[in-house]
Amino acid sequence: MSYFVIVDNDTLQFGTTFGMYTVTPTEPCLIKASGIAQILNKKVCVAGDELKVSIKATYISSAFPTPGSGSITITQLAPDQQATFALSTMPLIVTGSQFTALFTPQSPASNPQGPDTAMAPQPGNGKFINSQTFVTTG
Repeated sequence: MSYFVIVDNDTLQFGTTFGMYTVTPTEPCLIKASGIAQILNKKVCVAGDELKVSIKATYISSAFPTPGSGSITITQLAPDQQATFALSTMPLIVTGSQFTALFTPQSPASNPQGPDTAMAPQPGNGKFINSQTFVTTG
């Protein structure tokens, strides 16, 4: 199977549904690379770089239509998103399937009766896009 290697400033695409919330990123969804190796003059992303992602976002729910805010993080890569046969201090991150993400509210969404007091972190998912660097896994 073949995947694309994730490099510095590749784009992340998150699902819009995080549990009971509809989430919309408010800034570019990019990953920063810390690998030593480079492809096309860009550092490669290695396992652990995903844990440094934090994207500002707004959220609403059916009960709270006035947006609140929070952040999206990546909590876990899928098993097929690490190329353990290719290293740059750590396994390279590749496109693979979907990673697990988490939206954590920081300011509440609201409705005319008041704010969302539950404000609990909600799970979601996402994927890597825009990479143009190819690797074959066997």
